[in-house]
Amino acid sequence: MPVPFALNDRFFAWYYPHLVGISERAGQAERRRALLAEARGRTLEIGAGNGYNLPHYTAAVDHLVVSEPSPFMLEHLRERLEADAPQVGSWELVQTGAEELPFDDATLDTVTGSFVHCTIPDPPRALAEIARVLKPGGRYLFMEHVRSARPVHGRIQDVLERPHRFVAAGCYPNRPTERWLSESPLDIEWLNHEDMPRALMTVRPTIRGVAVKR
Repeated sequence: MPVPFALNDRFFAWYYPHLVGISERAGQAERRRALLAEARGRTLEIGAGNGYNLPHYTAAVDHLVVSEPSPFMLEHLRERLEADAPQVGSWELVQTGAEELPFDDATLDTVTGSFVHCTIPDPPRALAEIARVLKPGGRYLFMEHVRSARPVHGRIQDVLERPHRFVAAGCYPNRPTERWLSESPLDIEWLNHEDMPRALMTVRPTIRGVAVKR
């Protein structure tokens, strides 16, 4: 069943690149580059948004599947891919959500996701799908903003959850993504706690790391 997208989804697709660009120029882009340098073989990116990950894939990726559920973000992605294709063997653009990935079991070497679990309707199901499509030993490279471990900051995120979701197309600023990862069929290989540079306080606490298919 198609996902309904509201007016603020179209607005979000327009302003999101400009807002995130502030953090990218302040150091977040280097964190992406370091993480995505580990992508290998047949790779899927879930929730690619406007394509901030695309310049950081390397020739170690044989085939890149770029996926995104929002039709408004897809417009930006298509323009970016056609204007400046990533340095990979080949690529394709697919419209899909993360909870039902249109790929056979154990067919991908790498899955990547950056700031996407905040808007997925059912994140644990998405993580199970990621594990399903990865080959044994395949790796999930993730970067997510999460609920702060600092009590006061976490409570502020909770209070601001509803207005944040409205202006950010359903983005939850306070999700326990690290716990969901630990409970998933993936084993965490490494995980760093960081603060996104020059970001809004609601999305400043982040995690970045790699999880492996058991």
